[in-house]
Amino acid sequence: YNTDKAFVDSGTTLLRLPINVFNAVVDAITLNSKIDSFSPGFWDGTKLACWKKSENLWKLFPKLSIYLRATNTSQSFRITILPLLYLQPVTDVDDMVCFRFCVTSSANSLVIGATVMEGFYVVFDRAQKRLGFALSSCAVSDGEALSEITGPFSVADVAADCTVSVPKEPVLWMISYALVAVCALILISLLLLLLLLPCRHRDRGEITDESSLVRHRIK
Repeated sequence: YNTDKAFVDSGTTLLRLPINVFNAVVDAITLNSKIDSFSPGFWDGTKLACWKKSENLWKLFPKLSIYLRATNTSQSFRITILPLLYLQPVTDVDDMVCFRFCVTSSANSLVIGATVMEGFYVVFDRAQKRLGFALSSCAVSDGEALSEITGPFSVADVAADCTVSVPKEPVLWMISYALVAVCALILISLLLLLLLLPCRHRDRGEITDESSLVRHRIK
């Protein structure tokens, strides 16, 4: 889904997804969450969703996974977070707890913020220009890990799961050149047609001073 850049940024609180990815995630959660209905405001962050403390909320939501390219470019790996990380408790009143959805949309790029990073140790290796992920020993609740790392996987296998194939840049250039060539041929054909057609006009006779509009206008 993501055809733009991806960032890992501890200064960003939420997980920010390109709009098409965000919509796909919301659809998937809605389909798999076992909850009858959601307020639209819950997804865009304008409203909270509340449940009784006695309810096992975490069983109602699925895990979220992100595939990232490995240092070996033919491989990828998957980082996964549980709903305890992407649902944040905001208010706690009597027997109710209200949460906000910690995933939001962005104009284009994927931004992996603190919502995801809290589940991992993240190493920024600037010398080698790479990032490293490892499971965090702190990301545990009641003995259950809140994050997972799996892989490596073949990039070809992962790419096969994509729903939309985006043409590579050289292919787009070839298509553009082909369209320009077709347009040029059409224009040339029209010009030749105009040049070869006989010039048809009515014989209006010889134009003399007496018949000239200019002559009459001067008189």
